Amino acid sequence: MVRKILLACLFAPIGVIPFLHPQVAWACSCIRSTPEEQMERADVVFTGRVIDKSMKTLETNPFGGLNLVQWTFEVEANHKGSVSKQVTVESASNSAACGINFQMGERYQVFANQSDTALRASLCSGTRATSDLQEQSQASSPCAGGHGYESPYTTN
Repeated sequence: MVRKILLACLFAPIGVIPFLHPQVAWACSCIRSTPEEQMERADVVFTGRVIDKSMKTLETNPFGGLNLVQWTFEVEANHKGSVSKQVTVESASNSAACGINFQMGERYQVFANQSDTALRASLCSGTRATSDLQEQSQASSPCAGGHGYESPYTTN
């Protein structure tokens, strides 16, 4: 009798596993690219300041979905494509899924692509804080001894 109770306690949790709701797993891996290649691949490129943040979940299967963050920007300069004065860009909610964690009030140069319903940016798209752009231009200067641009958001 004790043996049956022990076995029931051991195997009961296994019977619960099908009812759990696992999250979709994603892994971020970017190829190294130049700013010119990033510009060419992007549908839209603009410089703007983050003014709002909200969450969205895409239902990708019956067990869960992809959590996205919707970032609203006040556009200061449009470099490619067509955007309004305020634009919302979606990104995954964590860096493991190549999501960008923008900071409220900060300025960014955003490289985004049009999906079915929204603009999306990722760590691999070339998006970067404008302070990174200033550091890049100083490092690229022959007087500064720099060796050109290398994005902190790309890996081999």
